[in-house]
Amino acid sequence: MKRVSLTGVELDALETAMIKHGAVITFDQFSNLIDEDRQYTRIRINKLVKQGWLTRIKKGVYVLSDLSTRGSLSISHNAIVNALVEEAYISFEIALQQHGFYDQFADNINAVSLKQYKTTTISGMTYKFIKTQKKYFYGWKIHHIDGQPTRIATPEKALIDFIQFHRNRYTTDLVLEKLMVFQNEINTPQLIEFTLRANLTTRRIMGFLMDLVSLDSSRILASVNNSRSISAISISENNLHNNKWKLFYDGYFEQYIKK
Repeated sequence: MKRVSLTGVELDALETAMIKHGAVITFDQFSNLIDEDRQYTRIRINKLVKQGWLTRIKKGVYVLSDLSTRGSLSISHNAIVNALVEEAYISFEIALQQHGFYDQFADNINAVSLKQYKTTTISGMTYKFIKTQKKYFYGWKIHHIDGQPTRIATPEKALIDFIQFHRNRYTTDLVLEKLMVFQNEINTPQLIEFTLRANLTTRRIMGFLMDLVSLDSSRILASVNNSRSISAISISENNLHNNKWKLFYDGYFEQYIKK
């Protein structure tokens, strides 16, 4: 695409916006910088979006592009999540990646939120939001990424979220792998406290996995002992039953069980 030069007014406005507001800017903030009526501001912003100087992330909210490489976001994709949905936090693979527990490429960012929000793709990155209840909206901390306050799950909460929101054999095996490899880095007391706040099936599976890596699961067991229902990691023809946790698990996990 042919590079389109900025006018002096536009360049000054974008540079001032970056200094005053950071890389994320609202329609009203930009309008105040160029001191024009709203209709003309709308026309100018639409032109800047088409030319690649601004990226629209939702109605009335934009991310400034890197002025030296038009079309490239000037901030990390992670920093956009809370501009899209304020009451949300990054979890799953990206949260583990943030803490050094995951090193594979990811082309989507999954977040847990208190409101439903449509799946959105911005500059090649897909953002997905999983709505949850207030009682499960915990276990995150604010990180400042490229000047933007961004909520990111602790590694302990990210592991629990895999089980609670994305439960299947693959994600359960991924959680088990992280418990094995990063046992010294994981805050075990916090993992237990967070697990006790999760739903029944999640507590059973986390207790089962903790047994496999020789972590003390007694408090979790005490929290599920009074329930007579049965849980399952996934539906499989190879399912086996664990009496202690009242849990059906795929025979795949037999390789980890100490004989």
